[in-house]
Amino acid sequence: MKNKILVVLFLLLVSMANGQSLKLKRANKFYDHLAYKSAIDLYEDLRGSKWESQEVLSRLAMCYYNTNQMAKSAEVFSAFANTETTSVDDLFYYAQALKQSGNTSLGDEKLKILHVKSEVDARGTSLLENLNYLNDLKEKNQTYELKNLQINSEFSDFGGYSFNDEVVFLSGKYELLSVKREWSWDGTRFLDAFLAKEENGELVEQGMLNQICSKYHEGPICSNGQMGFYFTRNNGGKSKIDRNGIQNLSLYYAEIDKFGSMNITKLPFCSEEYSVGHPALSKDGKTLYFSSDMPGSEGVDIYQVSIEGYLQYGIPTKVSGKVNTEGDELFPYVGSNGALYFSSNGHIGLGGLDVFVQKFNGEIVNLGQPLNSINDDFAFVIKNNNKAGFVSSNRVGGKGDDDIYAFSYSGSVEILISGTVTDSLTNMPIPNTTVTLFNEEGAVVGTFQTDSEGKYLLTGNTGENYKLRIQNSNYDAVVVNIPKSDSEITKNVKLIDEGIELVFEIKNKKTQEGIEEAIIQLQNSLNGENVKILTGENGLVSFLIDNKKLGETIDFNLILSKDGYLTKKLNLKFIANSKTINVGDFMEITLSKLEVGGDIAELISINPIYFDLGKWSIRKDAALELDKIVAIMNEYPNMIIELGSHTDCRSSKSFNQKLSDNRAKASADYIKKRISKPTRIAGVGYGESRLKVNCPCEGTVKSDCSEEEHQKNRRTEFIIKSID
Repeated sequence: MKNKILVVLFLLLVSMANGQSLKLKRANKFYDHLAYKSAIDLYEDLRGSKWESQEVLSRLAMCYYNTNQMAKSAEVFSAFANTETTSVDDLFYYAQALKQSGNTSLGDEKLKILHVKSEVDARGTSLLENLNYLNDLKEKNQTYELKNLQINSEFSDFGGYSFNDEVVFLSGKYELLSVKREWSWDGTRFLDAFLAKEENGELVEQGMLNQICSKYHEGPICSNGQMGFYFTRNNGGKSKIDRNGIQNLSLYYAEIDKFGSMNITKLPFCSEEYSVGHPALSKDGKTLYFSSDMPGSEGVDIYQVSIEGYLQYGIPTKVSGKVNTEGDELFPYVGSNGALYFSSNGHIGLGGLDVFVQKFNGEIVNLGQPLNSINDDFAFVIKNNNKAGFVSSNRVGGKGDDDIYAFSYSGSVEILISGTVTDSLTNMPIPNTTVTLFNEEGAVVGTFQTDSEGKYLLTGNTGENYKLRIQNSNYDAVVVNIPKSDSEITKNVKLIDEGIELVFEIKNKKTQEGIEEAIIQLQNSLNGENVKILTGENGLVSFLIDNKKLGETIDFNLILSKDGYLTKKLNLKFIANSKTINVGDFMEITLSKLEVGGDIAELISINPIYFDLGKWSIRKDAALELDKIVAIMNEYPNMIIELGSHTDCRSSKSFNQKLSDNRAKASADYIKKRISKPTRIAGVGYGESRLKVNCPCEGTVKSDCSEEEHQKNRRTEFIIKSID
């Protein structure tokens, strides 16, 4: 009996050992698949057993960290993270868990130990470079005011991304009853994209953005300001997992066509083997920023890629400067001032993710309290006036997991002031030119010596007026006013020796090619003096007004002409704020070529000729438009025109033919009475025989054309039959 008991006990111990071993395998599998919530109980059961190890404790601590249980994470880290074998990453997340639990001083001590283990790790060096950072960040609390929004729920809510006239936010508030959509990471619901309107400082939900929502995560997004936008989504389906069984994130481009359908395309540099997400566009829309852990990353880094055409991209590269660290950099956003904002846990901060901005000199600045907290602060979006926006956070006092906060900003935002200094006659860059920036009080804000390409770069702040003084010993000094702006400013300056130089570039309106030997007549509005100049190669010519100075008013009547082109009369009036003035910056200085077969209505600003229903008498509004044709025909006494009236397909062919013929002849008769040689114009009705847009609807044929397309067919044309 004694032997039997020993055998049973032995088998029981073997069974328990096998059970513990199996439990460890299951826990590690959950951990490797990012199912942190499921792994926690298994790892906890292994504590105190022979299976407890530094690796088990490290993984358990990270499970608590990734499920936002910071106090428990710090407690587990404390059991092993003071040993010599502790990794740099464990020390970093131990410090973060301590900070997010409210123990900032002890967290900083762990970062100092991290620095001893790795002197080049930015997460440690940034602390030692600014030991008083905590006071500095708390002193910034006068510039931001935050408000928790009513739209927040007990689930994760974040975002506030501009989308046409609305705002997009992400939320796990709605559950689809037919699909299990619980995230194994922390047991929370998957995120969907929602539309909202801004009303009285709140976001009012308008419903889901159904065209992109799936059973996986969606968001964040960024709009290109037109009909397209980029968004983040999990790689869907079992075939879209990486070698570790993880469904990573990818970026997609979605475009709404004219029929309201959504076309979605995955970006070419995405992969099942790593994540790509959190899109943001540069101000000019030519560069896409995103976060990724693609090969070559340290943690998650911010990348940029050039947009080289429709769905055409360059090669992604990490953003320059000190943005990226050994930690995680996420949620990039480009403000209207051109600055790059992002969230990071690698730069020194209050704890968790803090919001930072990369200044134009490369300096990385933490935006401080109350925008940032000891918890995660992210999804920073600043509106075009740089005075308000949204930030998301899981800070204490919220309504649930992550909440959206609206903020107002009372401080100033750095903006970039840049440009090129060139010679007004040669257009060659002028290096070694001193560019000085003054504020309204006349104090020097900054100076810059132009480089070999004549370029300068200075920084100012929003809400302030500035002046630029450009000085070079070989040229007259120039002072340029820089008005208040909420975004970056480009000021290119041309230097000349004397007077005010007017630069003309006369182009063919249709081809945009320069017109050589075009005639420019300038009549001084004050004394009536006339000057006539001819454009040179590429339609360029400059004219020096030697009796004018900076700040004085330039006032000329212009007549632009050339044989074979429609003459244009303009008034040029402005205050000279530069030695060189490009007239094209003030007005369109193009000429329209007169060609046999061309339609005059396409060359001038003429509105549609309207008639009362079923009638052809000339209305007053139609007479105003026909008078424009009268003026042209009197200017060109040999011009012969066919006035063609066209209808859409609706009504019978015979009715349309008769109606259009009556209207054409009535319009032509109006013009004949007001020009020399009335035979130079004839009215012809074409009815529906020459549809501009293919919209047939005769007999049993039913047209599905829009009213806009029918309107294009209802038109009056003034076709040039002869000019000489």
